[in-house]
Parts: sequence; C-alpha cells; structure tokens
Amino acid sequence: MTPEVTGMPTNNKSRERSVLKIYFLLTTLAAVIGTLVSLGFLLYAVGKKMIITNDEYIVGERYYELDMCSNGISKPTTSNQNNMTYPTDAEIAKCKADKKAQLISARNALFKEDMLSESIWTILFFVLLMAHYPRFMKLNKKEE
Repeated sequence: MTPEVTGMPTNNKSRERSVLKIYFLLTTLAAVIGTLVSLGFLLYAVGKKMIITNDEYIVGERYYELDMCSNGISKPTTSNQNNMTYPTDAEIAKCKADKKAQLISARNALFKEDMLSESIWTILFFVLLMAHYPRFMKLNKKEE
C-alpha cells in the first residue's frame, strides 16, 4: 500500500514536526499556567502581608496563644497533687508581650519563606516559557 492510501504522511519530517509541535505546545501551556499560578500565590502573599496588620493577624489566627498566658500552672507537691499557681498581672503582661513579639517574628519568617518559594517557582516556570515559546512559534511559522 502507498502512503496516500493509508493516510500516513509521506515523509518522516512532517511527523517529527507534529510531535515537536505538540511537545512545544504542551510545554508552553504548562509554563504559562505555572507562571500565572505561582505569580498569583506570590501576589497573594504580598497582599496578605500588606493588608492584614500584625495585630489583626494575631487576633484572627493566633489569639489562643496569648490566652495561654493567663492559665494557671500546675505545680504538684507531695501533699497537694492539684496545686495550681496562677500568674500575676505583671507576669501575664510580660508573657503576652513576649508571645506577641514571637508571633510577629514567626509571621515575618513565614512571609519570607512564601516569597522565596513562590519567587523561585515563578522564575522556573518563566524560564521554561521563554525557552519553549519562541521555538513553538518558529515551528508554527515553518509549517505555514
């Protein structure tokens, strides 16, 4: 049978070009989507840091840690196993101030981790896009 009857391409170059074209198309699409998603996460992290203040963050997400400062401390003795010691107002204020500083530092560290992670993903996907998109367009123009 001849290639015209079977519907197969008459030369291998056009077949290789179609496989390459599909590869570059899929890689370009994946790179565009990956770049946009990672850029979205990056902008979300920046927006969240700029819009939500540290006090709002603590009240909204981590207030239970400040409440722990008011709780009593169990110090059992041999004569009294249920001996509870409650902190004074000065100890509670110092504990809350220390905890607040710790929570703000933890938030800053998480923000930096998010920025680093999302920046790296954005750069990687963008490099992938820049490496494949021009070749995809060049291959498209050759076929036309």
